[in-house]
Amino acid sequence: MQEVVRIHGVAHGGQGVGRGEGPDADPRVWLVDGALPGERVAAARLREAKQMIRGEALEILEPAPTRVTPPCPHASVCGGCSWQHVDPAAQIELKREIVNGQLRHLDVEVRRAVASPKVLGYRRRARLHYSKESGALNLGFRRSRSHAIVDLDRCPVLDEPLNHAIAKVRALVDFLPAVGEIVGLSDGARAILGLPGVPPSEAIDAVIRETVLDEVLVGVALRGRRQRHSVGVTSMAIDGGGGTIAMAAGPFVFTQAQAEQNELLVRHVIEAARPRDKKVLELFAGAGNFTRALARNAAGVWALDDSRESISYLRLLAEEWQLPINAKHGKAENLLPKLARGAQGYDVAVLDPPRRGLGSRGCKALAKVVGERIVYVSCDPATLARDLRALVDSGFRISDVSIFDFMPMTPDIEVVATLEAV
Repeated sequence: MQEVVRIHGVAHGGQGVGRGEGPDADPRVWLVDGALPGERVAAARLREAKQMIRGEALEILEPAPTRVTPPCPHASVCGGCSWQHVDPAAQIELKREIVNGQLRHLDVEVRRAVASPKVLGYRRRARLHYSKESGALNLGFRRSRSHAIVDLDRCPVLDEPLNHAIAKVRALVDFLPAVGEIVGLSDGARAILGLPGVPPSEAIDAVIRETVLDEVLVGVALRGRRQRHSVGVTSMAIDGGGGTIAMAAGPFVFTQAQAEQNELLVRHVIEAARPRDKKVLELFAGAGNFTRALARNAAGVWALDDSRESISYLRLLAEEWQLPINAKHGKAENLLPKLARGAQGYDVAVLDPPRRGLGSRGCKALAKVVGERIVYVSCDPATLARDLRALVDSGFRISDVSIFDFMPMTPDIEVVATLEAV
């Protein structure tokens, strides 16, 4: 059954927020997939909760000025990009609204919003899924609200080297398991791929070397049956130049989705952290995206990450450039309580956790360890709001919130909050 809903806002996940119309309308709030603020839509219910109805837009009765024709032919079914129907020029302001909504109880708002320099062909890192049915390979992103895979020849948000590389994987169909993933990384000219769950063998090695690798796809990393094997070059230097030390990374190491925005993000984080001659604690450091810049001026950087592979890259970077970095493998959630009980403290902390955030317990411990400033980089405004509340309650004040759009055509946003000790 269809119900008419008037949309007045945007939710954390990118859905339209609205209320039902008519004398018999349900008083609960609607979250409607595919709807935009200012629209009137005919929606169908998907799920219901005590105070909320989750729905999808079946028909746009009154479109918003920000609605456009999606540039991708798979937009109606593919779950990779849920904002293809949103005018790219309007996306950064909708994301500002999302972040402000999550932070409203902290009495702060976004001061700076940096739109993406590209809206298509920007993405240099991706994780795609595949499945084999009757010998054919379905390769792409999952359908919206489904585990089924939308088979893609190319994806318009991926950069050209990555599109080229992923297409070459089809030649390996006979060596792939029934279901799996592909991870890829591009430096703008070349690409490397990782195939988890695919064990090495002489046969697949030969096919990769003779059929798959070329001047664009330069390496494939295989991982299966507790074995790791590289065919060709499977690490690359990225994000260097202009006085910035390049960072080495492989397909299984986290990197930001695009190079242009990452340069601006790193610059902002360093300016916010003010690390000159300071003792810096960096959590979730990865392969050194911020570490390499922090260590150029800091008295020392104690960097932690729970990925052994990322930490190995970071240690090599520190050794090559003789930087004052002490890179350790471990979990921030386990380390912080120990630091809080000890005598060692830091002037500045920088952290860039995954979506789950640091957690209230970790934030309270972090506040005891840091004397001056915390720069918190987050990809999830909801968990960020939770963690900021814990830090504010522990004696810090929020001095700045800025956002950077790394993922156009999606509601995802990178948020940087700077906090000062009171």
